[in-house]
Amino acid sequence: MENYFRKFRAFPAMALLGGLALTACVNDDYDFNEVDSTMGFGGSGLELPTSSTDTIMLVDVLDLNEDDCVKVKPNGDYVFEQEGDDVEPSHPEIDTITVSQRKSESTEIPLVATPVGGSMVVYEAEGDAQTFEYDGDLPEEVVFLESAGTDGEVSFTLALSHLRSVVSSMEVVEIELPSYMQLTVTNAHGATYTQDGSKLTFTNVPTATDLSFDASLDRLTFGVADSRGSLTVDYAAKNISMQGTVHVRLRSAATAYTGAAGTLVPSSFDMNDLTIESVRGKFDPEIDLHDLGDVEITGIPDFLNDENVRVDLYNPQIELTINSNLDMGGFVRGTIRSWKNGNPNPIAVVEVPEMRVQAGGLTRVCICRRAEGITGFDVVQEVPELSQVIETIPDRITFEADVRADKSEICDFTLGQPYEIVPKYNIEAPIAFAAGAQIVYKDTIDDWNEDIEDFELSDNSYISMTATIENRVPAYLTLAAHAIDVDGRRMGDDEISVEVSNTVIASADGKTSAETPLSIKVTQNAPNALERLDGLVFDISAAAANGESPVVEGTTLNSTKHFLIAKDIKIKLVGTIIGDFN
Repeated sequence: MENYFRKFRAFPAMALLGGLALTACVNDDYDFNEVDSTMGFGGSGLELPTSSTDTIMLVDVLDLNEDDCVKVKPNGDYVFEQEGDDVEPSHPEIDTITVSQRKSESTEIPLVATPVGGSMVVYEAEGDAQTFEYDGDLPEEVVFLESAGTDGEVSFTLALSHLRSVVSSMEVVEIELPSYMQLTVTNAHGATYTQDGSKLTFTNVPTATDLSFDASLDRLTFGVADSRGSLTVDYAAKNISMQGTVHVRLRSAATAYTGAAGTLVPSSFDMNDLTIESVRGKFDPEIDLHDLGDVEITGIPDFLNDENVRVDLYNPQIELTINSNLDMGGFVRGTIRSWKNGNPNPIAVVEVPEMRVQAGGLTRVCICRRAEGITGFDVVQEVPELSQVIETIPDRITFEADVRADKSEICDFTLGQPYEIVPKYNIEAPIAFAAGAQIVYKDTIDDWNEDIEDFELSDNSYISMTATIENRVPAYLTLAAHAIDVDGRRMGDDEISVEVSNTVIASADGKTSAETPLSIKVTQNAPNALERLDGLVFDISAAAANGESPVVEGTTLNSTKHFLIAKDIKIKLVGTIIGDFN
């Protein structure tokens, strides 16, 4: 008889374990409060006294491996995470511009002597000593030019030595080049001068030698036209045209009149072909970043892998970073596709609207379903359909992008130099349900048979469990179960049926508990079926919605803040026990 009771006590204990697994979505590794082993005999069956479980944290329910795509953050939140593959950087580049000489001519300028009374004479000369023309081709990517730095060098010599018999020195010599030229005199060969823009003024210049200077042509300003020349761009024809003169004006007074003064002989002007490397303007370089790469989804936990799972998350996010050394902003738009089982057609296609990327440095973009509460990013882009990408957990996610420069923005650009733009993205989706979300947890409680194989119960015998479930998980829990035999095969309802009374009510906010009365009944419907029973297999669906009940959404599942407790557990065996009591 003692041996019989030992075995009988084991059977309700197994039933309790199975019932709690159904109630709390847990497996058979849990330690429960010790159940009083005293049994009462009543006309309606055998019953164990009331007991309760310890607090069952969600971290003990949703078992995760280190390489799973669902991670637990330091604060306990569950988050779906996947890193995008490394992407080959883009190296936008615009070729240098060469402006070449097409024409350069010198002209003689008459020196005019004008008596001014007594023996005084004023000698003057003014005119264009040199005319020149340069042109060059404009790269297709150049939209507008404001200015350009060059490697230009200018040398100019004004012949004066043949005038030394007429006048010993010139009081003032002015040499003026076009105003679109920014010059820095590198050598004035001992002459004294002042500079105002592109105009040089020399004073007390002796005529014993010629006057000359060397200068660097540091910068050109486009779109400038004056009496000294013009620098224009034909953007349709993609051509640069530079026209100019070297204008000379000189004056001196003498005390003796010697008659006709003669002319200034042709001057010498030299300016090399210009190579333009640094420019300021508007540009449209090609940015070859059409494919931001693939994300292979690996390590999918079982509760996201069931065919009934719908991962309708409240606010999944894609963090896109673009690191660029271009001194210009731009725009990026894209198409995100998810793929499964090698199917050539994507299971979801989501369009991402065009977003602004800042000039230079790192731009952090958050593509999200809801912008509320998103901080720490340069750009936040709402895409309401974003959850569709992982609604059915895919094998792979691709991000096809269209990146372009902001050709309306004035910026500096170095020609002939490859820049670098490096994109990177990852997916981070807090496991917070939206209205259509559902995950499925499966578990098995088995190895019961060795405790119950010696029992023979009458037909329609059953085991029942009742409890009150305290739920602080922000999800409705719907439970279903079926029996398995000693070979792990499913037992049909005609042998063993399992009935669960209610859906467990969700916590409305994940901070306050909800309580639900629950009953589970395991019934023997065929002779000796309980003798073959080895355990229960159950499916627990966690969902945001349950019929007309309020939808619970927006609260991230937390491994330690969210829990379940089964209170007031009662286990009862009803039926006639047939056994050998000797």
